[in-house]
Amino acid sequence: MRSPEHTGRRRAWRRLAAPAAAASLLAVAHAAGTLAQTPATDFTPQEETPEQYPEGPNRDDAFYSCTACHGFRIVAAQGMSRARWDETLTWMTERHNMPEIAGEDRDKVLDYLERAFPEQQRARGGWKNPFAPQ
Repeated sequence: MRSPEHTGRRRAWRRLAAPAAAASLLAVAHAAGTLAQTPATDFTPQEETPEQYPEGPNRDDAFYSCTACHGFRIVAAQGMSRARWDETLTWMTERHNMPEIAGEDRDKVLDYLERAFPEQQRARGGWKNPFAPQ
């Protein structure tokens, strides 16, 4: 059996905890209501267009072939050889069920990607912290 002192402390704790819990619930409910009433920001995503990328023959063909599945910025950031671009198209067809681009259409896309986003030499050793002492 519990001592009367223990029971008294427990009752005192409940008297203090109940109002604190109620106040917390009211604060959360108020914050949720305030957030729900906050108007949306005026952010409007900008559509990508072929004109945002390097000019060249077959730019539109490459742009619209790629943007059927993903943004073109990811393409522009790659910088690969023609062979690597070709492997990537094959991989996307096999792995992600991309419709196959074949024949002359594939050559057009590869021609543009090879010229506009050529292979980049990667630094050895991976990522380098620009703020690290040299």
